[in-house]
Amino acid sequence: MMKKKNALLGLTASVLLLSLTACHESIEDRAAREAKEYTEKFCPTPVKNGQRTDSMTFTKDTKTFNYYVTLSGQADNHVALEKNRKKITTLLQQGLHDDPGTKVYRDNGFRFRYILRSTKQKGKVLYDAVIK
Repeated sequence: MMKKKNALLGLTASVLLLSLTACHESIEDRAAREAKEYTEKFCPTPVKNGQRTDSMTFTKDTKTFNYYVTLSGQADNHVALEKNRKKITTLLQQGLHDDPGTKVYRDNGFRFRYILRSTKQKGKVLYDAVIK
């Protein structure tokens, strides 16, 4: 039992030491990697509440995450989106604030851009906003 405990402690210490001595990527490189990995793993997402995330990218020079979303059904309504633009922006800001995964990026001045496109009118941008 003691040998297993010592082996586990040694393995944990080795992993910790290795992680501390390994090359550290910049926060911008980390953001680019995470955006790419998210897109490869999850996109396009299934349609939920009339929206589907097509991809996420990261622009290093502006420190901006870009979310590309397609709207369908009742959500694909330019008039309603314009009418509720301020409310939508507030909801997106609140969602970012409540998401612990974005905290390190928000604390470092990163921006989040949402580009929502229409399914009915291929390629038409219905909403485009940058949230800080």
